[in-house]
Amino acid sequence: MNSVHAADWQQAAGPNGNFTVTGNAPVEFSVTHERNVLWRAKLPSTGQGTAIVSNGRVFLTSHELITKDTEMGSDILGMCFDAATGKELWRRTIPGVRETDLSSLFSDNTAASPVADGERVCFINVGGAIRCFDFEGRELWGYDWVPFGRHHARLHEPILHQGNVITVQYPHRDLKPEHATKAGAAPLGRDRRYWMHLQAFDLKNGERRWIAETGTSVHQTSLIGRTSAGVTAILTGRGGGHQPPEEPYGLSLVNALDGSTIWELPIAGYPSAQNSCWDGSCAYAFGKDEHFVIDVATGKIVRRSSLIEGVTITRHAADGYVRTENTTLPKFRQLLTKNSNIIAGRFHYFRAGEGFFIGRVNLDSGAVEYLQVPVQIVRRVGQSDEPLWDKALPNDMKTADGFVATQDKRNSGNGWGHVSAASGTVIGEKLYLPTMVGMVHVLNWNAERLDENAVISINDLGPANETWSLSSLSYSDGRLYARTLKELICIGEK
Repeated sequence: MNSVHAADWQQAAGPNGNFTVTGNAPVEFSVTHERNVLWRAKLPSTGQGTAIVSNGRVFLTSHELITKDTEMGSDILGMCFDAATGKELWRRTIPGVRETDLSSLFSDNTAASPVADGERVCFINVGGAIRCFDFEGRELWGYDWVPFGRHHARLHEPILHQGNVITVQYPHRDLKPEHATKAGAAPLGRDRRYWMHLQAFDLKNGERRWIAETGTSVHQTSLIGRTSAGVTAILTGRGGGHQPPEEPYGLSLVNALDGSTIWELPIAGYPSAQNSCWDGSCAYAFGKDEHFVIDVATGKIVRRSSLIEGVTITRHAADGYVRTENTTLPKFRQLLTKNSNIIAGRFHYFRAGEGFFIGRVNLDSGAVEYLQVPVQIVRRVGQSDEPLWDKALPNDMKTADGFVATQDKRNSGNGWGHVSAASGTVIGEKLYLPTMVGMVHVLNWNAERLDENAVISINDLGPANETWSLSSLSYSDGRLYARTLKELICIGEK
């Protein structure tokens, strides 16, 4: 789809559906030092969905207010803020059937971001409910279901297309509440009737328009685009950890008009915890240890590139950086930080699973480069910045009111590797890569070499040890919008 200037950011992947727009945004900011921060709004609890912007409003989801240390939650809040000032305008409760670990590094019930069309906003509780409101907070329609209780990852981000909101969920409404847990769902097995599918709902009235023929894994972020032949379609995938039942593992291109399958590409062992990146002519995907280029017209793989052999690595050393060409990447348990991949121009960027390397694949030549970056910059008022290269400080995992909102100790980790990470955002010539510890690496994505000179800045969304985020950045009219466990933040030039 053609890039346009972003007046609104009406869905998680932005106006073009691929996390990419033209424009200019601040490249240097610090919430710790209040640098280029226009406003901050306290949030009632933890949450993960991206803040979206539509017609002067900012919408996002939060788990319900907690008044003590809390591990699990089911109901969430749909919230509306004034984009200019950060004033909260209204909030509404979106109920959930399934309880999830708050602030999970894989997902919680707020993981699906809202979508809005300038008049209506749709919030999704991935624990079992959709609610649509007008911009004054009046409920227009709702849809409830019992989520199938498999291991859940970041899940599909809702897509806005031709008046429909396209989601991923179990398509039937005959499950019982006990099936919402892994143990309760296990006896139902892997039958096709229990697969997850893309589904389209009319944003005006909630009528379901179609259910995709092919299944979709909960691990994959499906992305919309337009083929060279002019067909609007969604690239989706199946596979990943915990043996999801949807088969065959691999990728499918789905017609966004009716959910029919354009093509299906089986890929043995496909690690589907990634963004389904594609353009009009080719799709691009990561295998276990190689990168695929796929012809969108035929669904056939046209090139494979090793992500390990013959690569270039620029690594931090005591006296600066060392660049080594035509070398071998060390063996990583996780080659790709899940869902961190994004297309920027003719490069496919991603965060490696270990070593704090940002990687990119040249889509024309297949050349692969890696650059090591600090995992965290510790900033304190009145002190010099302290880069950490080997280990991040653990997060306090506390809400703005000081209550711990999590269960799993892994949730306070560094946000690289085995985590359903936030996607990057491309604004003009700049790539913004957020991490779970509240760092935002800004790169010149079109740099001739991926080395230390490609890094423009490393910014923070709050103090080290006190900032946690699994949300992508959104962009509107020169401003960035970010959210952490504690607050919603508007970043702009002062």
